[in-house]
Amino acid sequence: MPPPSSYIQTFTVDDRPVRCRILEAASPIPASLFSLPLIFLHGLGCSSDAWRPALDCLAERQLDCPVYVPDMPGFGCSPGPKAAMGMEELGDWVVRLMEEMGVKRAHLAANSMGCQVALAIARRHPERVGGVVLVGPTAGERYVSFWRYASGLVLDGCREPVVYTAVLTRMYFQMGLIRYLETTKKMLEDEPIVHGDEVKAPCLILRGAVDGIIPDAVARRLAASLPGGEFRRLAGASHALQFSRPREFVEIALMFWRRAEA
Repeated sequence: MPPPSSYIQTFTVDDRPVRCRILEAASPIPASLFSLPLIFLHGLGCSSDAWRPALDCLAERQLDCPVYVPDMPGFGCSPGPKAAMGMEELGDWVVRLMEEMGVKRAHLAANSMGCQVALAIARRHPERVGGVVLVGPTAGERYVSFWRYASGLVLDGCREPVVYTAVLTRMYFQMGLIRYLETTKKMLEDEPIVHGDEVKAPCLILRGAVDGIIPDAVARRLAASLPGGEFRRLAGASHALQFSRPREFVEIALMFWRRAEA
């Protein structure tokens, strides 16, 4: 039997449509790795398309749990409110989406800005969160300035695969410059390291060794601020390693979530 493939489903949250890519649980059910569903959160200017290679790898594994990858409001094909949303607002929005999908609790994975959203969920709604995998987490402006982020984005663009750069460019155009800049301001105002001790869920910080956006020292500091934080560096990988190195990401994440439940 061929592995299941992901498909698009539209939900409604706050009276606005939400585009969500879904990978259903495999059938017949294989040996269980863990019980909770998975929710993946994209980064700034991105959409669920940034997770396609990882989803393809998960489809081959035929997990017995579903995977949900939404376009957050104002990103991709999900329209947002007039004003850009902050990290905690987006975290609360994800919980409302979970209610709409009938998901009581989930393991989370996030990339870049999405990591700040995932940490906001873990702080504000701990009962909703299992284990959290944070790929190339941004950390606000206290530790990385706007200009450091901007120059890092250019540098990392030279290290990402050409196909990812093409996908990223299309996703940026979907979002638009004004909302991108407004959301950047919200991202920089958030301080996940300052509030790290409020996160009780086990968290794995996964950083590509040649990530041009997030300095190694900042990723390690974030991991140290989390009571259940771990740090791991993936040699030769850049910022969006869930796209460029999906098989390694999947193997590392599955092992972590299995330990988190055990």
